[in-house]
Amino acid sequence: MKDSLDKYLKNECTEEDLASVVDMFVSPEKKEELQQEMLEHWKREDGEAANIDLNPTLYKIHYQLNTAERQSRKGKVIRFLTRVAAVLFIPMAIALGYQYYHKVSAGKLTQTVTTPLAARTSFELPDGSKVWLNAGSSLSFSSDFGQKSRSILLNGQAYFDVKKDKIPFEVETKQFTVKVLGTAFDVLAYPGEEAAVTLERGKVAISTKTGVGEELRPGQRAVIDQTSSQITKNDVNSQNFVSWKDNRLIFVDEPLFKVAGCLERWYNLKIDINDESIKNMKINGTIEYESINEVIDLLSIAGRINYTFDKDSRHLVLKAK
Repeated sequence: MKDSLDKYLKNECTEEDLASVVDMFVSPEKKEELQQEMLEHWKREDGEAANIDLNPTLYKIHYQLNTAERQSRKGKVIRFLTRVAAVLFIPMAIALGYQYYHKVSAGKLTQTVTTPLAARTSFELPDGSKVWLNAGSSLSFSSDFGQKSRSILLNGQAYFDVKKDKIPFEVETKQFTVKVLGTAFDVLAYPGEEAAVTLERGKVAISTKTGVGEELRPGQRAVIDQTSSQITKNDVNSQNFVSWKDNRLIFVDEPLFKVAGCLERWYNLKIDINDESIKNMKINGTIEYESINEVIDLLSIAGRINYTFDKDSRHLVLKAK
């Protein structure tokens, strides 16, 4: 296994070596062995790195490997996730996993986890809280997370299952902050789109940058207006808004333009709606393992929509029939 990792780092690995490296990263029981191999490699590259904690680094590598697929010379595909629709190929170099980002404050390091379009990841934070990160999202936390504070910076969408602790757990976005002690909730905060918090269990407090605040109980969803920062609460079926973490999109009377935004990230494509009359057309349905072609056909039939789709540029144009 060690030889396979060394060959991979030198870009000299065979198909068998690649399979061995992949198995090392995706097998939980090999975590300690993997950490040791990475640490030894780091020491060989830089003798001053002996005391660096590589756990945060493993997060990013695991996520990228678990959302990637690689084409071998013989045309065989090694699949890292089963039946995930339209998964992107992500060129992976282990060296990239060794990048840390320094904060302005002395001595603190920040680990940033990102997911590309058409991929979703899940992982566990140092305090034991679980996170699911949706496509096209990024999440940052300090290297001392869980010791004196539990603060997360989110851009995009994430679902959190927070481990209860006396230290408050905070999720900060550009417009608002969510604070909890122990709960499960979803935060939607893509730039330029409707922002929302959906609570499955526990209790959360939302506060905007303008000082507006609200508390949610289970089964409620708060929508935060991007312009006025006003918060609107509604009782909802929370599963409709958090099912993405289980690789399922559920749409219930959702306007077409919002569905299009979700599909753009889900399948990594560009969607234009060239007809104002259908932008607010209500869409109902569930997408789980369908290919983008299947989804387009379903939209065409159910929504009475015509379309053109350029596979090379991955550009989908929708218009009314």
